[in-house]
Amino acid sequence: MSKMDIVRAFSSTPSLLLTYLGFAGMMFLSISLSSFLPSYFERVHGMSLQQANLSTSGIMLMAIIGSPLGGWIADRWMRRRIQARLLVPAISALLTAVIYFCGMHLFSGGGLQYAILILGGISTMVFASSAIAVTQDVVHPGLRAISYALCVISQNLLGSSLGPIVTGALSDAYGIAAALKLATMSAVISSVLFYLGSKFYKRDLDKVEKVPLAAEG
Repeated sequence: MSKMDIVRAFSSTPSLLLTYLGFAGMMFLSISLSSFLPSYFERVHGMSLQQANLSTSGIMLMAIIGSPLGGWIADRWMRRRIQARLLVPAISALLTAVIYFCGMHLFSGGGLQYAILILGGISTMVFASSAIAVTQDVVHPGLRAISYALCVISQNLLGSSLGPIVTGALSDAYGIAAALKLATMSAVISSVLFYLGSKFYKRDLDKVEKVPLAAEG
């Protein structure tokens, strides 16, 4: 394939492009939370720096549950509905936004709020396994490494790098609590993007060239 063939292959695969953008939105929220939750716990709940960092670490560590859980759910659902690969990220992204927004808006601290934020820590990464799989499913097998590299670039360029900058500016303007609530909107946007991607997923999957793989003797 020429370079232009590769460009055309990616640009004509909407489920892939929407997955890249959805991934970036989720990383925007995730990095914003990991960067500013310690400040939130310090300023709003009066925790010491050590307590705030420990509490944030407990929430972020829940990714080790969320990521494999999302992959397991998507694999089982795909037996009945092929679009589950992107419907699971769409649902989990929306659920993540609701959990974090409600956790910070309806509760002012204590064990119940922290338990809700722990649930948010799990749901934040439920999207990841199946979204990553999409970056491999809908491209020619010879382009899978490039596809995931582009996913990493987009999630860092549009998500991880912008999240702390935008959330920090919102914190300066409106306060840390309001900034984190507003940051959850990125997950709502990701939910919409993943859902739109699911509409194209089967079509994009069907047009992928089937290349037989064989081990060299």
